[in-house]
Amino acid sequence: MHVPAARALTLEVGIYDQKPDVYIARDGRPAGILGELLNEIARQEGWKIRTQACAWEECMRLLAEGRIDLLPDVYYTLERAETFGLHHVPALHSWSQVYARPGQALRSIQDLGGRSIAVLAGSTQQDYLKTTFSGLDIDARADAVQNLESGFQRVQSGLSDAVAADFYIGGMLAHTYQLVATPIVFQPTQAYYAMPKGRHPEVLAAIDRHLSAWQADPESFYYRTLDGWRLPQSLSLLGRHGVWIITGLSALLALTLAITLLLRIQMSRQRQRLRRTERRLDAILDAIDASVSIKDLDFRYTFANRKHEEFLGVAEGRLIGLRDDDTLKDADSLASIHRNDQAVVDTRERSVSQMTIRPPHGEPRTFLAIKAPMRGPDGALEAICTVSTDITERLRAEETAHHLAVYDTLTGLPNRRTALAHLAQMIESARQGRSIGALLLIDLDGFKRINDMQGHATGDEVLCGIADRLRTSVRDRDLVSRVSADEFVVLLDGLGGNVNDAARNAMHVGEKVRLAICNSAFSIQSRPAYVTASIGLTLIQADSQTTDTVMREADMATHRAKQHGGNQVTFYEEGLQSEVEQRLWLEQDLLQAIGTPVLTLHVQPQFGHDGRVTGGELLARWTHPTRGPVSPALFIPIAEETGLISLLGAWSLQFACDALLALRELGETYPLSLNVSPRQLMEAQFTEYVRDTLESKGVPGNRLIFEITEGVLIQDMQAVARRMQALSLLGIRFSIDDFGTGYSNLAYLKRLPLYELKIDKSLVQDIPNDSDSIAIVQLILAMADQLNLRVVAEGVETEAQSRFLFEHDCHALQGYLLARPMPLEAWLDVVRTRRRHEAGGPA
Repeated sequence: MHVPAARALTLEVGIYDQKPDVYIARDGRPAGILGELLNEIARQEGWKIRTQACAWEECMRLLAEGRIDLLPDVYYTLERAETFGLHHVPALHSWSQVYARPGQALRSIQDLGGRSIAVLAGSTQQDYLKTTFSGLDIDARADAVQNLESGFQRVQSGLSDAVAADFYIGGMLAHTYQLVATPIVFQPTQAYYAMPKGRHPEVLAAIDRHLSAWQADPESFYYRTLDGWRLPQSLSLLGRHGVWIITGLSALLALTLAITLLLRIQMSRQRQRLRRTERRLDAILDAIDASVSIKDLDFRYTFANRKHEEFLGVAEGRLIGLRDDDTLKDADSLASIHRNDQAVVDTRERSVSQMTIRPPHGEPRTFLAIKAPMRGPDGALEAICTVSTDITERLRAEETAHHLAVYDTLTGLPNRRTALAHLAQMIESARQGRSIGALLLIDLDGFKRINDMQGHATGDEVLCGIADRLRTSVRDRDLVSRVSADEFVVLLDGLGGNVNDAARNAMHVGEKVRLAICNSAFSIQSRPAYVTASIGLTLIQADSQTTDTVMREADMATHRAKQHGGNQVTFYEEGLQSEVEQRLWLEQDLLQAIGTPVLTLHVQPQFGHDGRVTGGELLARWTHPTRGPVSPALFIPIAEETGLISLLGAWSLQFACDALLALRELGETYPLSLNVSPRQLMEAQFTEYVRDTLESKGVPGNRLIFEITEGVLIQDMQAVARRMQALSLLGIRFSIDDFGTGYSNLAYLKRLPLYELKIDKSLVQDIPNDSDSIAIVQLILAMADQLNLRVVAEGVETEAQSRFLFEHDCHALQGYLLARPMPLEAWLDVVRTRRRHEAGGPA
């Protein structure tokens, strides 16, 4: 029903000059990459396009006011997604890069300190750089320009030191203004067509439909358009030459046989003297595992041992006087034998060769043939002696061993060893000034889940399917390798002579690979299996150090892609190195800190409407001896990833029990809350450990509240429910932490043994001034009341927040307004003081 309306549309399209992304052609039609795509969609849908030229900020204002229907080349941000109507499939994948005059020493974003950089006014690059400069304390100036060409002109004339631009337009303008691309690459982005919110949803749906179909087909109009705007790239071919290596053992055996035969030739000159040993020598020659024969200069057999006769299928003694063409019919075999025999006649020298001979009956066999000239008493050539050893099985074994050494047995792809050797060659080639290459490290998202739920046989079929898709997604010259269980590597060669060309081409291939993996399901045993991939990308250029360095860069980029949700291609940045170093010392020092005074649990009490303490939460605090306080937001995720969370959780439970005992001695009976990680909760022996700890400490389970996040419920609802039920039998109560910000399926609220909900502080901080936050908090309180659940609000910092929450029947509050987290001993002192005051003693 929407199609006729969509076809009758005339769309007012705002366009700013941003070659090659989009601009207005001389005929007034949209042009550039996004312009050509829009024209083709409009042609197929029957739309009419009217263009309106505007500067970027003016275009955005017209779109916000609803005075234009469509604006191409709008980069995605959360704010824009809330303000405008956007389709779902990105129209263009891009990133930003810094360009400067030749000779400028700009290799990382820190090098921009003390310099000025031109940036498009109102752009996402401007926001990103300002935030980055502020966060990293970099003293750099951002010069706002109304169009990017002005920015490139400023750098050329020396008014600015550098300019930041989208790599598509950057490549063109850098060439025009004699600027060069620096290695500073940042902010991978996705470009969309934007509309006023709620206007023409059928247009956005049509754009999604065309983009989705085009991007799934490498030969589509979409990829032809991208290729048409790419700069020419230099190609380089790297040839290979292989050499057969003959083992010393076989050569030694052949040489021994040749010496034996030469001795026989010498003894034949003294026939009368050697006649008594002739039969013995014949027996030896018949017994050896080699074909031995002698031919005269007409190439007729004068001798052949039993092995040779059996190979040719000739009865004993019947080969004498015959030529090879009397027994063999294969033309290639006859040509090879004649060529080698004639070479001995012509050179009068011994020869060693490898020949494949097809017998009259049976499969072809490969021989290592040693041919030696036989001379008479006068030194004249009289015959040719041949000793041939069948090496067919040995070659097959060597081929199998070679294949196992360099190829993955499951997928048939080159293995990690082969990929590293090829990578070393590419690094050396880049150092010699040849074309830049790239390494893509592909890590499958959630592959372990496929193995766990559908079995390893299904996982193996998926891996083979991915290998096939990778082969067809790259050029024949590129190397695709499986380097570990669910990781693949693609090595791209010949991507261009400069960083800009190489980066653009590598990202293009990376996106093709990502789409090839995730755009369609694998059919495994008649069931669909969907797989996505996080792809880390790093360039291989003259300053690339070692294979380990390049692999580490790609691995860091892949890790960053996973941190941002997976299913994306991410470039390596030098700033990731500091993150790795920080992670290393965090892991090492955290292990040493557990059980020492530098790592402890602080108590933050919770207060009811009457001002009485109703409970408290235990919060981990780490004061590093040299680095000072370390945020839990840093060390808790590290503990979960490395497995230290189990050790940390066991220590926390012991601490909580001791704290409850200390409070009981002072007459305090309220419960304490303890954060429990998803990994710790699902450990096989966790329930038994909690039971043993409670029994050994003499602490009732109902004095402990385990706080879990909504994220744990996504993993396996049934398994989580069983574990929580088992712990509930010990008296343990459960609280959902950070409620209102995570898992959206609220069915678990009535399926799980819950006691409490904790409203996340991000919702509390905006009340009572934000209507959305008020509505969510009121909904949570009402829902909790219906389900008979206790509610605690976190992060309460103002009297207005406190008053609003208690007025709406929130059971307890927790936050800086009431009490900050404090060491256990400090809280016990507070309790003692209050007890003395209540008893009428000195405060």
